[in-house]
Amino acid sequence: MTNLKEIEKVANKFENDVEKLRVELKRIQSVKCRLKKQKGKSSYQSEMTEVIKYEQVLKEARQLLDPKEKPVTMYEQKDVDQLDYDETIKAIRSIQSKKTLSKWLTTVEGDNDEYRKAVKIEKMLIERRENIKPVNNEYVRKTDVQTIIDTIESSGKLSQEKILELLKSLV
Repeated sequence: MTNLKEIEKVANKFENDVEKLRVELKRIQSVKCRLKKQKGKSSYQSEMTEVIKYEQVLKEARQLLDPKEKPVTMYEQKDVDQLDYDETIKAIRSIQSKKTLSKWLTTVEGDNDEYRKAVKIEKMLIERRENIKPVNNEYVRKTDVQTIIDTIESSGKLSQEKILELLKSLV
């Protein structure tokens, strides 16, 4: 993990704009790709190290500004219990797609762990859908709060401004 102060400094440099960060990340990845073709260069090792370090800082800054949710294929019962109606519907579609794609990974239909796990998660999600109603716009989703909590925990110590900014995004 890189220095959190450095990550926040990079995020501020790009005005906490995720799109600007993505553009810079794409630029750095292009630089890295071009540099890979120049292995005979005398300064190759030092330049590649710097590019990879900077790329990692950009990725962590992007994660800080735009936290990723847990993938549906990794859900457990406690994750399913936190979903609201709309998120449950979206997750059901996602897991059904995964189930379809993993159905024939072996010669025998559905004879693999990935498929069985998808079936189990789908069953949990369908049960959840039966027990909940659509959410009203005036409420905050539990999963949004959980995503912010996970971001704060994984990032170590965030500044108060950054935490406030994440919480204000819920309103």
